[in-house]
Amino acid sequence: MATDRPKADPSWIAAFTARYDAWLPEARSLIEARRYGDAFKTYPYPGPFTETPWTEVATPLDATRLGVVTTAGVYRRGIDAPFEDTVEGDPRVVEVPTEAALESLDVSHAHIPVEVARADLNVVLPLDHLRDLVARRTLGRLAPRAFSLVGYRTRADDVASVTAPAIARGMVEDGVTLALVVPV
Repeated sequence: MATDRPKADPSWIAAFTARYDAWLPEARSLIEARRYGDAFKTYPYPGPFTETPWTEVATPLDATRLGVVTTAGVYRRGIDAPFEDTVEGDPRVVEVPTEAALESLDVSHAHIPVEVARADLNVVLPLDHLRDLVARRTLGRLAPRAFSLVGYRTRADDVASVTAPAIARGMVEDGVTLALVVPV
């Protein structure tokens, strides 16, 4: 993953943070009561954005090293703590070895139907399918770790300035040339 690629414009972050800090005290009780529709009617969504950072895929798939990110809250049972349901969402990123057996993983995300994900973890973290593509030489190889977080995060500024750069650094360390994001 080259570090000279286009990057997202961070100029929106300061204004969002100020609006968010004004919004959260009023929204907190609604979120705690699980009245999300009411709470998020006034959420200070970032944007509008005029550009989308984009890099064309230049490497053939059979020569890539694929990095994977899931927002399903996947974690390793008995090793990682389950994600917590908090007002602002659990900010942690869990690293899941891509050679992990799916049976050793679980999902903890209070805002998705976890029973569906547990019925077939490949729906939210398609490791079996990706390993099959590597075995068939359609895909070069997988990075040694996948990154997992919960998609429910109210602090868009933190996601943009802390979470995403941390994942990007990890992917650079892993020699990732192409990334797959599995949003839920």
